[in-house]
Amino acid sequence: MANVFRDKKYAAIYERLVENETGYGQKIFANYKELMIFAAMVGFYNDQKESEMDKSFEIPQRIFESDQKDSYIYLCAVHDKKDGEIFREKNNLECWSVFQAYANGGLEIINNWLIESPGDIDGVDTILNQIKIVAADFNESSEEPSNLDAIVW
Repeated sequence: MANVFRDKKYAAIYERLVENETGYGQKIFANYKELMIFAAMVGFYNDQKESEMDKSFEIPQRIFESDQKDSYIYLCAVHDKKDGEIFREKNNLECWSVFQAYANGGLEIINNWLIESPGDIDGVDTILNQIKIVAADFNESSEEPSNLDAIVW
């Protein structure tokens, strides 16, 4: 059984984004699994992985499988390896390791976003603005433009 480990060096990010409520009366991420998936997608989008880590708490494989979120693990793995062989049973731990590396790379990026926005106490505006930037990049590559400035957070 595979696990996704959280790196101790991002403890402040976990607390800020998962444990603390925002000024809107809710948490940014409902749980560590959701944060790790978001972080992995940030790392994936920016092609940034970080394999070295100081392991702290772990999120068991079954937590990702319970609501089919393990598909993100396999998406990262097949993208990284560019070979369907990664889906073989013998490579299962490697799939999870790739996902974890993308998640840690993403956490490093998110950490930098938050450092660059010291006035955003809970991180909500920073994360939403970064999502908007990526949406704008996708919009530019789309044939049909949309008005992303009309999006209100």
